[in-house]
Amino acid sequence: MTQRNRSGAHYLPLAAVALSLFTLAPAASHAQGQFPSNLTYSAPITITKGGTYTGNFRSTDSNTPCIKIQTTEPVTITNCVLVGAGDLIDAKNGGSTLVITNNKGYGTKQSVDNRRHGRFVEVNSGRSVRIENNYFEHTSGIAAYKWGGDGSASQTLTVRFNQAKNIDGRFRNGGGEYVQFCGLNQVRNVGNIEVAWNQVVNEPNNSLVEDNINFYNSGGTQQSPARVHNNYVQGAYPYPATANKFTGTGMTTDGDGSSPSTTTAFLNAYENQFISTCNAAMNIAAGHDIKYYNNRMVTSGLLPDGTRLNATYAATSIFNAYQQPGNVFFGNATTNNTIGFVKWGYKVPFADRHDLSSGSCTNCTGTNHLPNPITLQTEQNEWALWQQKLKQNNIVVGADGTNTAAPSPSAPAPLPEAPPTTNTPIVNTPVPTPSEAVFVRAINVNGGAITLDGQNWDAGNASGVQINGIPFANQNVTLNPATDNGRAQMIRSSVYSRNLSANVAVSNGTYLVYAYVWEDNAAQTYSISLEGKVVQSNYNSGSTGRWERLGPFAATVTDGNITFTTSGGDANLSGLEIWRQGATASAPAPTTPAPTTPAPAPANQAPTVSLAANSTVTVNTALVLSATAADTDGSVAKVEFYNGSTKLGEDTSSPYQLSWTPTATGSVSLTARAIDNAGAATTSAAVNVTVNAAQVAATGSTFYRAISLNGGAFTLDGNSWEGSKTSNYSVNGASFANQKVTLNPATDDDRAQMIRSSVYSNNINFTMSNVPNGTYEVYAYVWEDDNAQTVNISLNGQKVLSNFNTGPAGSWKKIGPYAVNVTNGTIQLTSNGGHLNLSGVEVWRKSTSTAFQPVTLPSSGFRPAAGQAPAAAGLRPALVAVLAPGSRQQRVGLRLI
Repeated sequence: MTQRNRSGAHYLPLAAVALSLFTLAPAASHAQGQFPSNLTYSAPITITKGGTYTGNFRSTDSNTPCIKIQTTEPVTITNCVLVGAGDLIDAKNGGSTLVITNNKGYGTKQSVDNRRHGRFVEVNSGRSVRIENNYFEHTSGIAAYKWGGDGSASQTLTVRFNQAKNIDGRFRNGGGEYVQFCGLNQVRNVGNIEVAWNQVVNEPNNSLVEDNINFYNSGGTQQSPARVHNNYVQGAYPYPATANKFTGTGMTTDGDGSSPSTTTAFLNAYENQFISTCNAAMNIAAGHDIKYYNNRMVTSGLLPDGTRLNATYAATSIFNAYQQPGNVFFGNATTNNTIGFVKWGYKVPFADRHDLSSGSCTNCTGTNHLPNPITLQTEQNEWALWQQKLKQNNIVVGADGTNTAAPSPSAPAPLPEAPPTTNTPIVNTPVPTPSEAVFVRAINVNGGAITLDGQNWDAGNASGVQINGIPFANQNVTLNPATDNGRAQMIRSSVYSRNLSANVAVSNGTYLVYAYVWEDNAAQTYSISLEGKVVQSNYNSGSTGRWERLGPFAATVTDGNITFTTSGGDANLSGLEIWRQGATASAPAPTTPAPTTPAPAPANQAPTVSLAANSTVTVNTALVLSATAADTDGSVAKVEFYNGSTKLGEDTSSPYQLSWTPTATGSVSLTARAIDNAGAATTSAAVNVTVNAAQVAATGSTFYRAISLNGGAFTLDGNSWEGSKTSNYSVNGASFANQKVTLNPATDDDRAQMIRSSVYSNNINFTMSNVPNGTYEVYAYVWEDDNAQTVNISLNGQKVLSNFNTGPAGSWKKIGPYAVNVTNGTIQLTSNGGHLNLSGVEVWRKSTSTAFQPVTLPSSGFRPAAGQAPAAAGLRPALVAVLAPGSRQQRVGLRLI
């Protein structure tokens, strides 16, 4: 079990905490960002409207960010200098469409104890976030929690060309919290993620970082894996740097997701440099379909003054840290990497080396082991390679330098001289061949027969091959990454078209297909389909010379041909490589199979479908119907939704959902009917839903007071609500908001805004003071933003709700009314058990002329307080509503180091 906080900070597995504790003494000279002192700074600002914002802002309060975004309208923050003791840019309650570019950020000494440096930027439920060409130091980096975009090129996360110095999770009074340069938490199943061309330098004894790059239950899609490439990361040290224990790395995939769709997945990390990263350079600790290749991992095991590092372990490993089953942890590999990693006393493969983690690197292949010795000069050589790479690609990292007070990119501190090593830069090679598959054939699309990687490739005009597109070649373009001459020749001779197609004859069966594509000119965006299905959407070809071996893409062939097509911009196709899936190396693998007669197609299998919906709903309130449908031998064409025999509507794409509003009370029987691409249909089991009458106000009551606990004043149901800054009340708990969660049942915008901005604690204590003595009715708005919790609720010391289950993400309820007799001027609402999100409290005063009868709670797990009588006529309890499932990060305290 790994601890997390809501903002995605990384902590050690609980079992390892006791082994990893060490003393962190307070230091009067605790480092902070050396911010420009010759500028005039404005006070912190809160952005409530979209637009472009620039200026210099400073905050000396750890609780007040320099810039706080509270709008979902598009916001651009550019050319700012930000200086703060806390977060520099807080986009947790807004900023879903955000551009942050050409800014400089400096973390200063915190204003309170036991608080880490603030984030450079933190965003929750982002929709489109681009963070480029910024400089920041002594911050706790970039954090993204969940995602609200669709993963298209315009609705994804991009972190590029940034320069970071000293990622720092230390407290001012000693101790600290592990943080990241870039940490993603539950940003899952999002296409087009890119973390690239960033420079991160952490100095020993002047920083505290865990995994510089961490994907926690996050990643891309099969069609569009997340791309982490061409980053330079130096330094992941314990504090003090000579300590013996440390878990920090250059990069780690992590997470406790228990299913293929909730764990880290579909990520390619390539052409990165990880230098002096102590515990590890690149670890795969969780997830599936994660590929690390063509990276450089160099650690000398020395500090700049020549002192030994004691906390190094192994450069790379693949280990199932969360002991997930084989359908959750699979398909991972680290291949063709260049490694020289010192671990004193080990011998893997040379003396004082641990390049591949012993016992945890079965799928670590093709490694180029740098020769001994690995020295400080070897590390310095990596910096020179990085500078050369930036120059060759015309890239300048960091802010644009228009503010002369800002630091310019600089090399790490000078290192002691050491004899030069004999290593030289290594030629890059493509991703590995698939396991449990056998080579069938490959096509050199615009060239003759060749031999590549020991396999015989056919010419583009070979028998059984048909390719459209315009042939062209440009052998003068410098390829990136560099590769061997034979491969380069093939890549730079290709065909291009906006609607390219290729048909290759093979026998019927299941195949894995790779495609070599490249760019000879300006970047193009196009999609790739295989056998009529999109396997790569909105692919960006990159700058001139860029090439990739895309895939593997799965294809089931029943007509004797593999059909490959593109759509969108101009695509350059150089080669196709085909492997038969599920075969062994001894299986027949003809180099040029002849076209075959299509085998009879098997009988069509009907799709599967199930329906989920809340068991209760209020009349004239929207109810979300969610269906899960699949087809083993084709695709689902659509899902229809029915109330009895009456069709309510349909959805033609996953997730299959329909919002339906019942107009009459009573019971309804709802079903979903899935229809596949061949016309076969299946109807789900019925879901019975009770449609209740709308809640009515109790008679004999007058509105007294209502408070929005993490929002401003507003009007709701015709009554004036007070904001969180009002007087005569108190509440504990941490404030948070997530306005991207879809509420169920649907409600008006003002109520939804209030519900989704709340406080949470596992021991809520809300107290309203200066209440005139008398009899009152109390309602409370509660909701769930993540996983279900079970709580108990009391009013003035008397339990009114036992074992209340908050339901899955999006569930909300106006619980009550609960009777309370005030004799001491206070109304106190408390909870215990699990975490409770409390959004608002609404109080009504009973008329002295109307006898009050307490409410009998419904039988569905809700109980009245002991001694309560049955409900009086005309009084109704609040209705229960739940939403689609989600996941909550464990709300835990910070771990002291």
